[in-house]
Amino acid sequence: MSAGGEVDAIHRLLDERDARERICFEDAFRHCDLMHKSQRQLKTRTFELERRLVDVRSSSKSTSDPMTMATIQNLEVEMKQKDEELQRMYRQQATVAQKMIELNDKVETNSKEVEKRKLRIQELEEQVDSGEKRVEDAFAVKKRLEGENEVLRQEIESSRKNLEEAHEEIRKLAKENQTLIERLLSMKNAQAEEMNEMNDMYEKAVAAAEKASKAKINDKKYANLPDKTGILDKMAWQRHFNVQLPKRNIKAIRVHKGQASAIAYDKSGKTLVSCGTDAAVRMLDTKSGSMVGTLSGPSKAVLDIEYSLDDKLIIAAGNDMRAIVWSAETKRMLATLTGHTNKICACAFANDSKKAYTGSHDRTVRIWDLAKGACREKIPCGSAVNYLSVCAGGNILGTAHMDCSVRLWSARDGNQVAAWTDLHTRQATSVEFSEDGIHAVTNSRDNTLRLIDIRTYNSIKVFKDPAGNYRNSHNWNNACFSPDGKYVVAGSRDSELFFWNVKTGKLEGIVWTLYLRDFSLETPTFFGASRTARTLSDIFEGFHDRKF
Repeated sequence: MSAGGEVDAIHRLLDERDARERICFEDAFRHCDLMHKSQRQLKTRTFELERRLVDVRSSSKSTSDPMTMATIQNLEVEMKQKDEELQRMYRQQATVAQKMIELNDKVETNSKEVEKRKLRIQELEEQVDSGEKRVEDAFAVKKRLEGENEVLRQEIESSRKNLEEAHEEIRKLAKENQTLIERLLSMKNAQAEEMNEMNDMYEKAVAAAEKASKAKINDKKYANLPDKTGILDKMAWQRHFNVQLPKRNIKAIRVHKGQASAIAYDKSGKTLVSCGTDAAVRMLDTKSGSMVGTLSGPSKAVLDIEYSLDDKLIIAAGNDMRAIVWSAETKRMLATLTGHTNKICACAFANDSKKAYTGSHDRTVRIWDLAKGACREKIPCGSAVNYLSVCAGGNILGTAHMDCSVRLWSARDGNQVAAWTDLHTRQATSVEFSEDGIHAVTNSRDNTLRLIDIRTYNSIKVFKDPAGNYRNSHNWNNACFSPDGKYVVAGSRDSELFFWNVKTGKLEGIVWTLYLRDFSLETPTFFGASRTARTLSDIFEGFHDRKF
């Protein structure tokens, strides 16, 4: 309520109270007047009765008339009644007098209250005056601010026009930059084609000599060593790969809303599946880059994915602590493998597609019976598992761990076959086998890769960048072999692919991915060599016509 409204309310209350109290006093005074009038009448009547009674008594002494005696008695009775009535009037007068005293006290109290209210009214009137002054000041400030606001509006409008001009200039520059990039790519493509032709000629020239010498070297040097992987000299060397180092990107396709954690090719290389932190699993046609299916089921980020060897099944696992198996043909969910108590970072199929393996940050590897959907073997590892892979022979399982170690396990019963605790000084992020079963390559956060001879369990080479530009920035960064086993490749934090020669241990080349900007290329995939990839959210790499 405003000060003016409060003053009006106080005036109204005072008027109402004066009216009520005035009525009370008027009633009291009227009753008091009536009582005084009645009292005078009673006194007059009593006086007359006394006088008559005296006269009657005086006359009765001279006569003894019975009528006179009756009159005296009547006068005495009436005198008594009048005395009683007079006493009653006196009592009423005392009551009225007491009420008058109380009303007088109330009047004095109300007078004091009126004085207080008058003081309050005076204060409120002063506040009204002060409020009016403040309102005037506020209107002055409002007027000044409106002027300043108008100036700012004009400045903003000018800045907006300048920004639109700047955006237009940026669009022009971006268009010019795109034209320059396309010209650069065209030049690079032409150079790459020329280099490919030269490499083809060189490879064909040395292929025959290498093919003949390899058989002699293997027979002479490794004839008496055990076949620990089950496929030594039985699989990879029966095929011929014309592998060339890549020069450029083939495709860049945005598949996921967030980071893409892993991809896997089928045998034909025509289809791949990808998974990401958006909890999505998608199937793509590698030729057109179009999506051909989506696999449902995961509720959180998916970290790894794999095809079975017969391309009939797909398995994926991630942060929801589950591994899910789908039919690659119908895209229906076939099994959900639960039991891990922390995120699952890696998964793989056995060669017969009847078993699956999962590695988790709960420090266990589990072997699953896919027909029953149950865990057959729980293998305590002593450290969180970052990566898991199965050798091409199917009887050895490799794991990379947070405690910097790399371990080999029997895929049949889960017994530990070998362990390396001093290969790396920081977390081991992957271990992958070559297709001939002879070697394994490990990757680590210490920015080095190690080559292990599976037949002797010895570390025989260290791959690193002499310039120090290779940097492994993720606990799940993978490295893999080329199909012919000549090269090892790994992705760096600066969006580059690093290639090392397995024979010499030297860095053979670095490929910068033009479509990446300020991101880390986590891992490429060689189609035909390692069918599992861990890569960035909008790019996947692979062989096309057996060329990277």
